[in-house]
Amino acid sequence: MSQDDYIKEKESIIIQAARKRFAHYGFSKVTMDEIAGDVEMGKASLYYYFPTKEDLFRSVILQEQNELKKNIELILEEHSSASEKLQEFVEQRMKFFKVLINLGTLSVHSYFDIKSLFKKLFSDFEEVELNFIKKIIDEGKANNEFSSDLTEDSALIFLHILQGLRCRVLRWTKGQNLDEETHESLQKEMKTATEYFINGIRKK
Repeated sequence: MSQDDYIKEKESIIIQAARKRFAHYGFSKVTMDEIAGDVEMGKASLYYYFPTKEDLFRSVILQEQNELKKNIELILEEHSSASEKLQEFVEQRMKFFKVLINLGTLSVHSYFDIKSLFKKLFSDFEEVELNFIKKIIDEGKANNEFSSDLTEDSALIFLHILQGLRCRVLRWTKGQNLDEETHESLQKEMKTATEYFINGIRKK
């Protein structure tokens, strides 16, 4: 095994252990000492791979984003309508949102601090999401499912709708983690908003 492969394997083991810790206790309550113990590694050795807890958490979030990206890419390959693909995209996005909640990313008392801490990470992924939505809308226009008169910013408007619904719920919870009822309510709102959007862009 090469040195690079060895390092990647070690990093993967650490990330998986950290993910379990963050998912169970949340970002703020997990310590690097605990993660080092989980992987049977000295704290100094852990810091060699990840100098700070924020660096490690960023890698966990990036891994989750990559998993979502793979799932969305599979949606694009499906033999289904553009409308169904858009609905499935929102469904996958909600699952990802729930994962972030479990990791302690989106509890309101830390959400805005964490998002600013990882601003580029979230910003870059918004571009990924936007490109996926554009591809689905373009596919719908090409097969005459969606109106050919749609403006270039249609995908961005839809993404902003989804982001706005999520932010409203985060502010409404006022420092509390989202319970299952609130999450289901948000999921329902997302589904309804998606249906309204699709009906609005559907070719008449």
